[in-house]
Amino acid sequence: MDGTILYKSIRIDENIPTYIDYYIVPESISAAYCDLKCYGVKIEKTLLLGGGGKIIETKQINNVFYRENDVYEFISEASEEKIEPRTLPLYMEKYITESLRRAKDKI
Repeated sequence: MDGTILYKSIRIDENIPTYIDYYIVPESISAAYCDLKCYGVKIEKTLLLGGGGKIIETKQINNVFYRENDVYEFISEASEEKIEPRTLPLYMEKYITESLRRAKDKI
């Protein structure tokens, strides 16, 4: 792993401090004659409790995108929609299905 890159952090609840952080997860796919990267996505939701406690919910999907522009487009849309960790798999499936449909329509 090359480490995660924080794309955006948003606060979703004013009464109970709740934040969602959106990360891009790059990984190097290296071979003798090439240096490729693939990208995944991680979403982390943090609920801050009184007394200093917190509840963290995380979902990460690795190696989905092979172009940097694609992962930035996805994470931008996911953060605008305020996608949470538990809904990441369904949202990603819908996003990929729609992307394939658009690509097929161009042919």
